[in-house]
Amino acid sequence: MDGQLNQPAGQTTGQVEADLDSEVAAAMSGMTSNDLYGGAEAKSQDDGYAPGTLVKGRVANVASSDVLVDLGGKMLGVISRGEFEAAPAVGEEIEALVEGLDARGGLLNLSKKKAATAAMWRDMQVGAVLDGRVSGMNKGGLEIDVHGVRGFVPASQVDTHFLKDISELIGQTVRVEVTKFDREQQNLVVSRRKVLEREAVERRADYIRDLAEGATVRGSVRAVMDYGAFVELQPGVDGLLHVSDMSWGRVGKPADVLQPGQDLELRVLKINRETGKISLGLKQIKSNPWESIAERYSPQMKMQGRVARLAEFGAFVELEEGVDGLIPISEMSWTKRVRHPSEVVKEGDVVEVVVLNVDSEKHRISLGLKQASANPWDNVAERFPVNEMRAGKVLRITEFGAFVELEAGVEGLLHISEISDQRIKTVSEKLKVGDEIQVRVLKVDSEQKRVSLSMKQPPAPPTPEELAAAAKAAAKLAARKPAKPRRGGLEAGWMGSGLGALDPSKFAG
Repeated sequence: MDGQLNQPAGQTTGQVEADLDSEVAAAMSGMTSNDLYGGAEAKSQDDGYAPGTLVKGRVANVASSDVLVDLGGKMLGVISRGEFEAAPAVGEEIEALVEGLDARGGLLNLSKKKAATAAMWRDMQVGAVLDGRVSGMNKGGLEIDVHGVRGFVPASQVDTHFLKDISELIGQTVRVEVTKFDREQQNLVVSRRKVLEREAVERRADYIRDLAEGATVRGSVRAVMDYGAFVELQPGVDGLLHVSDMSWGRVGKPADVLQPGQDLELRVLKINRETGKISLGLKQIKSNPWESIAERYSPQMKMQGRVARLAEFGAFVELEEGVDGLIPISEMSWTKRVRHPSEVVKEGDVVEVVVLNVDSEKHRISLGLKQASANPWDNVAERFPVNEMRAGKVLRITEFGAFVELEAGVEGLLHISEISDQRIKTVSEKLKVGDEIQVRVLKVDSEQKRVSLSMKQPPAPPTPEELAAAAKAAAKLAARKPAKPRRGGLEAGWMGSGLGALDPSKFAG
């Protein structure tokens, strides 16, 4: 295909090259051998055609392997056809670099590519924006080819934000800004980041110009930080979604809510047109759940929720998105003294709770965990009659006795004096934690939530004869009551009360 470029229809490649030779011969007609050989080099030196000189000329003809350039003043040059990506048009102006003189043919050897490189160094200045192709990578950054000039892009200047793998840009054509160069040493340092930042400022200005507060926009999460997330609204235009505007509820870590690359619908909260900063809100897309909280939650309502987080004073339970309630530590157990919420629940647990109080103005809901189940101390006296034998399990041992679990949530105290009919020095002589034992209920105090227990055998019931004797003795004592009060105004009634209350059975003869 190249051999047919710019040739008249019907001519062969050989005929085209023959015509080119004819044009060269015509151009050199009238020149002496001295002009062609000895004088040609001198002329090129004197007339500004020395090697390394940049010259301009027009395409005279295009052949399969060379392009003939007319430099004026009967001076011709030739450029290898391979230096052109596409065939130049006859008459097209070209800038080339003189490489030397072909004394035999009387033509200057020219290079278009080297001319572009030389022109680059000639016109180089800090701040210039150039296009280049990323050709490789080294420890410090990227290597770039800018029209034949080898440049360097420091890693910190590759992009506006950190890139894990900068090698992904190899082979791409990018725009860079000259930051430093040395013509003599041919060192060139450029920045892609400066170009991206400037383009971002321009795009941001255009974007903000038409943006209004309260508008709904879409964006993609670019980076998640401890204080919020940066959302890309369009290439080069970011907005900040602060952690406080992510949810109507409490967000501990933004990373728990958002992930890079996640698409969001957001509300524009504030625009600073001077600095270009845009504040975004995610929770504002939805209505505030606390506005109608009193309609959906009322005291004594039972529901389920997920334990969101623990604090020293209680546990926060997520009832719905954006609505958390607090279970105070005092409302976690009917029977156990809870020192920390982790003794009862852990984060992520799904628990059943009862609403105790709702304060829509302060965005607070008080919850009860223990209220979701029956109080085991209700009707405890009916479930544990005095003198009834019950099975129990030793939970813990103290110096004065052992605490025994009678049922879930109900413990009783087995005093050391009630463990054995024989005197014992320590509880551990007879019991250890985990023992399954039989105990007798001595006393039940529902208000104080106390049950007294005993392992001793109950006393034998009195015989009818003992009961009759006791009644006879009591009657006899009653008949001996003095008619007059004793001196000092005191009365001592055998069957009375106060100081005179005595048990006749202890005196029966």
